[in-house]
Order: sequence, then C-alpha cells, then structure tokens
Amino acid sequence: MIASCLPKLNLRGRHLLPIFQGGMGVAISAHKLAAAVAREGAVGTIASVDLRHLHPDIMSRLRRCRDTHKMLDANLEALDREVKAARAAAGPTGFIAVNVMRALNHYADFVRQACLSGANAIVMGAGLPLDLPELTEGHDVALIPILSEERGVEVLLRKWMRKGRLPDAVIIEHPGRAGGHLGASRLADVDSPRFDFRHVLKEALAL
Repeated sequence: MIASCLPKLNLRGRHLLPIFQGGMGVAISAHKLAAAVAREGAVGTIASVDLRHLHPDIMSRLRRCRDTHKMLDANLEALDREVKAARAAAGPTGFIAVNVMRALNHYADFVRQACLSGANAIVMGAGLPLDLPELTEGHDVALIPILSEERGVEVLLRKWMRKGRLPDAVIIEHPGRAGGHLGASRLADVDSPRFDFRHVLKEALAL
C-alpha cells in the first residue's frame, strides 16, 4: 500500500488515499485495474458499460443475438463477475466502486446489480442521479454523484435531504478538462466561467 502525506479520504468509515481511478468505458476500467488501485489504498473503479466484451463465453452465447433483454442480462452477469473478481483480487480492505451513467436506459439495473455484487460505492454521472438513494436502499454503499456546477449540486442536495440522505462525496468535473458525459449541453458552453473549479467549489461549499 502506498504511503502518502495527503489527507485521507473518509468514505463510509474507510480511510483511503484521496485518489479516484476513473471509470473508463467501454471495458477499460475493469476488475484488474480497479483491484490494482484498490490494493494501494485508493478507490478502484469498474465502468459498468458493456463489460460482456471481456468474457468470451458470454460473447459466444450472444453470437447473432439482437434481443436487447438478453444483452442487458449478459452485461449484468459480466458486471457481477467483474465486481466479484475485483473484490477477490483487492482483498477485504480494497475499496471497489462501480461507475454507472445516469443516461443509460437501464441504469437502475446496473446500480442494483453493483450493490448485490458487493460494490463499496456507486459513482454516477451523465445526468442528475436524483433517485440513487432509493435504488441503493438497504445496502451499505457510498453514493458519489459526478456534477459540473453548483446548480446541479444544489438541486441534488435538496432532493436527497428530503430522503434523509447526503452524498458521501461529490466529484466535480469540468466539461473542458475531463472526458466523458459532462454538464455542458452546448459546445460553446464548455469554457463558461460557471464551470471554473474555484467558482463551483466556493458556491457549493456555501450551500
């Protein structure tokens, strides 16, 4: 495990290096990468999108398949395998997160599967995850939304507080500094001052 002078990150009573390995899809952030990061005391992340591609036996079963329900079931099976493999490789102290995109049609199924498979955290971006507390009810799992501006932070906090839950952490991503599905709806808005880290952090901490 890496020694560090950085302040530890406290997530659900676990003291971790303040490093989040990104959820890179398709099938890049899988169990090997997540476990390697988690073994060093940081947050290892599995990207939930299309993990079936990492499992030849699943792909063999799906040859010429066009049934969307079977494809969903296959991806959920692959996610279950990946989380359990990461957990086995990282050991009982490894912290494994699953990144789920809110924009997916079946995002709720991936959240529920990640919880059942033993993930320590759900990281969700590509939209406001307003229903994440309900989807994870009954599971001891950290909830970590990815947001880009203080307006989204404020809306999410108000909604979640009514449900008696607060995020365990919030990841702030700048549309012009990070890849992925972020908070700017138009290309012209990517460099808007409202996404400046200093501005977003100042306003969010004042909520």
